[in-house]
Formats: sequence, structure tokens, C-alpha cells
Amino acid sequence: MKGLKKLLTGILAGAMAVTMALSAGGATQVQAADNGSITVSNTTKDKEYKLYKVFDATYSGSNVAYTYDGSNAAFLAALQAETSPFTVVSNGSSYNVVRKKDTKDDAVIKFIEANGPARNEDETWTAGNFGNAVATETGNGGSIKFENLDYGYYYITSTLGAIVTIDSALKDATVIDKNQGSTLDKQEKVANGSWEYEGAFDENADVPTAKVGDKVEYRLVGTLTKFVGEEEVDHFTFTDTMTTGLTRNEDVVVKLNNADVTTNVSVTTNDQTLTIVVPKTVLTESSMSYEITYSAVINENAVVTTEQENDADLKYNDNNDIDSDKTKVKNYKITLTKTDEQGKVLADAWFKLYTTQNITDKDSNIPVVLVANADAGEKYGTAESTVDNVYRVAKTGENGVEMVTGTTGKIVVEGLNNGSYYFEETKAPNGYNMLTARTEVTTITNADGTITVVNKTGLELPATGGIGTTIFYIVGGILIVAGVAYFMLRRKADAE
Repeated sequence: MKGLKKLLTGILAGAMAVTMALSAGGATQVQAADNGSITVSNTTKDKEYKLYKVFDATYSGSNVAYTYDGSNAAFLAALQAETSPFTVVSNGSSYNVVRKKDTKDDAVIKFIEANGPARNEDETWTAGNFGNAVATETGNGGSIKFENLDYGYYYITSTLGAIVTIDSALKDATVIDKNQGSTLDKQEKVANGSWEYEGAFDENADVPTAKVGDKVEYRLVGTLTKFVGEEEVDHFTFTDTMTTGLTRNEDVVVKLNNADVTTNVSVTTNDQTLTIVVPKTVLTESSMSYEITYSAVINENAVVTTEQENDADLKYNDNNDIDSDKTKVKNYKITLTKTDEQGKVLADAWFKLYTTQNITDKDSNIPVVLVANADAGEKYGTAESTVDNVYRVAKTGENGVEMVTGTTGKIVVEGLNNGSYYFEETKAPNGYNMLTARTEVTTITNADGTITVVNKTGLELPATGGIGTTIFYIVGGILIVAGVAYFMLRRKADAE
């Protein structure tokens, strides 16, 4: 979308500038005038501008006559073709060129462009039917001047595209390079990573992830120009709209050509919308690069709509569209199910969540809070809850709680980014042994995490380091029975 807009902008600018059309009427024998000049304003710094002469011209007063020397057979054939917008008549030494009656400017423009040099994707040029350039200058961000020119009909190109022609009746002409395209590219960065979404937005690309409380950095980059097509720019307006899962920070910085101009532009916010207005007074060059940076924090609303979209638009003057772009960021959830060895779900199992497996590392704890659920009943969040107890990553300033399974045996944790997490059991259900190691679960791109944690009953387990108590009960029972039998036998023997 961005490339197409830029291309169309360049074509339109070139086409509009060529509207200094050739004069109609017969050729007139007149004296050649003194040399002239062409000044190109609004040039782009370090871009190359080439000047091509299409026709010779002479004038007397307001009368202009154009001739072609016939030096290029292909161009002469094109001029003489039935589809040509010109009538071409030999005068012996050259050819008189006259615009056909009722020929529209667009026809002349298309003809000149079709026979002119062609711009390649690598910003080089393939020579056209005009021959070689008669002069070359380098843009400086302001004006450049081609001097000591014979009067004629000229065609100018730059590495941005074809731009202008000049009517030979002007001794010193000034034209404006309007080929620069204003552009917009929105990017984002999560957790000090790399910039994502460079270039056009791709709906099929993996969406970056961030957990609740994480900072997401944004930047807008591109080019701002003094003209959009034929229209001079009074101001540019950037509009950035965030979803409710993002809380914007007040940290906007605006740079033009790497210079901070934040205090010279207008920055306003309204709910989830940021508006930045860049006036023409800060556009000191014809084409300037810009970078606008700001950030936001993933908040608790992100767990409702896990994919957070951020849209940016660029307009000029009275709400005229130039370009738009967007980025996305999302988070995931983990579901833990607590069961016994037979698969029966267990309530009243308590857990904490960590980012490391080392059970002695308590600093890696991720605080969580219970997600409000008005329909879950008063037992929600307890071991007696009849629905899943749902928690989310706590925001800064919120006090974390321990998680517990209800009668469904499930705990859900929302607002997590991709990665590995570890559940540590802090209390096991009555009659079951508490786990002594943390249990790992992983969330991956486009997938939530799930895990089943199994507890074993503690009734038949021996004490740590022992062989159990059952053996002693058995031996004791045998000894008692043996003692009773011995006592009875002894009494019987004494009686006899």
C-alpha cells in the first residue's frame, strides 16, 4: 500500500508539472533569443537531477516555434505516428513540431514520458529517445539552477522520478520538484527486543507478545515533504489510536532529520487517541525524515481481548489521507488442572507462579490477582468455587495472592507473554503429598499453555528415611498372638 501510494504520488507530480504544453499553430520564422535558465526549487538533498532537451525553440513576443533535429530515428517515428499528439513537417534541415488541435495535456504528458528516460528500481535510469542529459545537478534541500541553456522544451528527471518541463517562451523559469512522497511506517518493540513490523503490516506475521505490566515501545518513521502532488502542505496530522488494553505513557518525542522538535509541534491526547500536528514552519527542507517515539503499558483489560491493536494515520492539510499503518501485541494464558493418580480433579491445592525452576529462587515470583467475576458466586476464588478460579498478572502497585483450585480442579492465569513458567505447590489437598519441585509449563506463539499436575495420596508412604510403620504393626500383632498362646499353654500345663 505504501509503495503504491508513493509511486502514484510521483507519477501524478510528474504529470501535473508537464502541463506547460506545446504551443499550437504553425511554425514561425523568428530569431533565437538569448540563453535561459531553469531553477528547480524544493529539491531533495543528495538526489541527482538530470536535464534533457526534447525540442529546440525560438520565439518572438508571445509566438513560439518548436523544432526537432531528427537525431533519434525512434523518436522521430513516434512523433510522426498517427497516434502522436503532434503534427511533424520537415522544413529541410529539421522538423517543425506542432501540437494537434484539441489535443489534451494528458496526451502530451503521456507521450513525453513514454519516450523519455525510464527509472529503474535501483534508482538508475535507462536512456530514452531524448539522448543524453545536457546537464546534471545535485539537490541540496533547497533550489538548484541549470544555466546557459538554449531555449527549448526540456524534461527533468531525478532519482525520485520525472518531474518537469519548461516552456521555451520563458527566459528564466522556476519549477517545483513535487515528486517526494510523504510516508508512514509504524513499528513496535517489546521488552527491549528488536523493532517489529518494519515496512508494510503483514496480517500473517507472528504477533509479538507481552504480559500485563510490560512496556511496549512504538515509533513512527518516514518522510515529510513540503508538497503532496500539486498542493503545498500547511501541516501534517498524525493520529494514533490504541485499544483499551494499553495505557499510554506521556513520553512523546518528535524528531525531524534527527533534531528534536517536540516543543514546536502540537501533541494532544483524548482517551486512547494521540494526535500530533506538525506545522509547515518546522519543515525547513523540501523532504525531511522523521521519527516519533512513545510507549504504553499492557494493562488488565488486555486479558479480555488478548490481541491489542495500535493504528496510526498520516494526513495533510484538511484531512487528506496519505498513509496508514498498524501494529499488534498480544498475551496468553495458562490452565493448570490438579488431579490424583486416577484422574480425579482435586480442590484446595495452592500454588505460586515463578519464572525459574530453582525452588530456592523466590525473587522470580510473578504476582497475580484474582480476576473479578460477578457471576461466579461468593465462593469464587476459594477451594469451594464451582467454577474455574481465574487470575491475571498483577499490575504495579497491586498485591499478589496465592492461587487455589476449586471443585473444578482448575487454575487459569491470564496476561502472560510467550515463555516458560513454573508452578510451585505451597499446600496440597488433605491426604495428599505436597510436590517438592516446581512444575514447568510453556506458552508458545499462537497457543495458550496447559498442564496437569498429579498428587499422590500419602496414606501408604513411609516417613522420610524409614521403612514404614505397617511392618511394625504386623510384627507386633504376631508377638501378641504368640504371647497369648504361650500364656494359655502354660496355664494348661500348670493345671495338669
